[in-house]
Amino acid sequence: KGEKMKYNKTKYPNIYTYETKKGKRYYVRRNFKLNGKKKEISASGLKTLAEARHALAEIENKIANNEYDPKKNMTVNDYWEIYSDNRIKTGRWAPDTIANKESIFRIHFAKRYGKVKLRDIERLEYERYISDLLQTLARSTVTQISSVLEAMLSDAVVTGYLDRNPILKIYVGESAIPPKDKSFSLEDFKAWDECARKILDTYNYTMVRLTYFGMRRSEVLGIKFSSLKLMNGRFRILLDESRTQERPDGNGMKTDGSERYAVVDEETTMLLQECIKITKGIAKRAGKILSQNDFIFLNDGHHFMSQLGEPAPYARIGSNFKRVSEHCGIHASPHTMRHFFSTQGQIAGVSIEHMAAALGHSTSYMTQKFTHIKDEVANDVTNSFLRAIE
Repeated sequence: KGEKMKYNKTKYPNIYTYETKKGKRYYVRRNFKLNGKKKEISASGLKTLAEARHALAEIENKIANNEYDPKKNMTVNDYWEIYSDNRIKTGRWAPDTIANKESIFRIHFAKRYGKVKLRDIERLEYERYISDLLQTLARSTVTQISSVLEAMLSDAVVTGYLDRNPILKIYVGESAIPPKDKSFSLEDFKAWDECARKILDTYNYTMVRLTYFGMRRSEVLGIKFSSLKLMNGRFRILLDESRTQERPDGNGMKTDGSERYAVVDEETTMLLQECIKITKGIAKRAGKILSQNDFIFLNDGHHFMSQLGEPAPYARIGSNFKRVSEHCGIHASPHTMRHFFSTQGQIAGVSIEHMAAALGHSTSYMTQKFTHIKDEVANDVTNSFLRAIE
C-alpha cells in the first residue's frame, strides 16, 4: 500500500505494463501540446496488447482532430453562459436587455440547441427551425429571436471557439402571421388625446402626454428635477435616466445611444409646472424632502404598487393608456405614440438622422423600421411635429 505503481516499458512507444492482483495490465500514456501547453492523456486497466494499441490509436485520432480542445467541445449552453456573463460584466447589456435576451434564449434555443456543440450547428437544419417559428410568430419577432443566437455565434468566432458563424445572415422568410398594424392616424390621435384629457387628472395626463414627444415610458418616469431646463417658455428635458420594472430606481438608459434632449411645447411645459407643485404636495404628505436628484413623478397614494412619496411605479403609464383606450375604443400604447411621433416628424420633413437622434436610436436603421445632434435637433423635431398635429 502507498507504493508507487511500477510501469514497465514495452517495445511499443507510449504503451506500458504493470502488475495487479489479477495479473498483468496495460497502460497507455500520450503527451501532446494544446494551445502551447503540455497535456497528457492516459488509459489504464487494459487487459491485452491489442486493447492497449486500440486505445492509443483512439487517443491519437482525437489529438489529430483536436477533440481534447475544450474550445472544440463547447456546447451552445456552455457558451451562452460565457457570452451573457461577459455582456453583463462589461455593462453592454442593461438589466432590461438581460431579462429579454435570457428569456429568448431559454424559450427558443436552450432546449433544442443547448446540448449541441457549437461546431455541430448546421445551417440547413437551423433554416428549417426558423421556418417552423414563422408558422406561429410574426416575421419581426422571428428576426429578433434569431439575432440573439446569431450574435452569440459571431462572438464565438471572435473568441476563437468557432471558425465561422454557421447561421450568419440567415434568411427569414415571410410569416403566416401578418405583422401588427402599428399605424395610428391623425384622427385616431386627436380622438384618443381628447379622451385622455377628459378622463385623466393633470398628473396622469402629463405622464401620458410626454410619450407624444417620442419618449419611452421608462424615460418619462426617469425625469428628475435636474432634467428640466426652461428655455424660451418651453422645457428642454435631458433624458439620461430611465426606470423600468427591472430597474425601479433608475440607473441608466435602455441603450448607450438613448441619452438625449427632448423639447416639449408650451402646454406640456405648463402641465409639468403644475405637476411639480403636485409632487411637492405629495412629498410634504409623505414627510419627504425633495432634492434635484428626485424623480418628478411620485406615487400619490392612489396606487397600490408603491408607497406614498415613492417614485411612481412602472405600470402607472401603461395602466393610464389602458384606461383611455378602453374608454374611447381606440387602442394606443406608449410605443404607439413613439411610432406616431416618428411618422409625423418624417411626414413633416425631418431627416431620418435627426429623427433617430430625437428617438434615442443609435442607428437610423431602427428609426426607418419605426416609420411606414442633440440640442438643435430636439427643437427642430418638436416644432415640425407640432405643426403636423395642429
